[in-house]
Amino acid sequence: MKKVIALILLSLLILTGCGGGSEGSGNSKEPQNNTNSAVNSDVGKTDGKYNLWEYMTPAKDTTNNFIETKGETTSTYKTTYSTSPTIVTETSDYAQNEKTIYTKKSDRITVSFEKDGTPNGSYDLDLTANITDIVTIKESTCILTNHYDKVKIGDKSFTDVIEIKCNDKPGYYQKGIGEIAQTNALSTNGSRTVRILSN
Repeated sequence: MKKVIALILLSLLILTGCGGGSEGSGNSKEPQNNTNSAVNSDVGKTDGKYNLWEYMTPAKDTTNNFIETKGETTSTYKTTYSTSPTIVTETSDYAQNEKTIYTKKSDRITVSFEKDGTPNGSYDLDLTANITDIVTIKESTCILTNHYDKVKIGDKSFTDVIEIKCNDKPGYYQKGIGEIAQTNALSTNGSRTVRILSN
């Protein structure tokens, strides 16, 4: 589940694989027997235990600061969210001139992308999901794999967090906050890219 989350966050999350925070702790459940009846239909799931809107978008206007580590290199960037009850707009200095727009509908969350003010694709998430569910309405590799009451990622602790994996790349989303961490797979030189919320 964006980076998830601009085209970087949820685009990476859903289209190329949920990136996600560093190392989580808690009861890990690997995906098994997907029970999401909405997959390959055009009806989103509304009876799941976890409301993805509440986890993937912040509850109020906010700016989140991130630290990204690529091997030995560390950089910082910020992501700003403008919120309303049914629309959240995300901009980030990580992806210049791009916007990600989350729209809450009765059975889904439509995630739309803009680049230089021009539409640049979209996809639909189920509104809710259970552990082991595919989180997109159409078939994808993105699965809700875990919920943590408390999890430590890097040297920071977070509460009430879901983990979504796409192609074995985990992304972490805190209720009321949105994305808190993403991890990309090891590169050919053995380094890993990790992004963690720093505020």
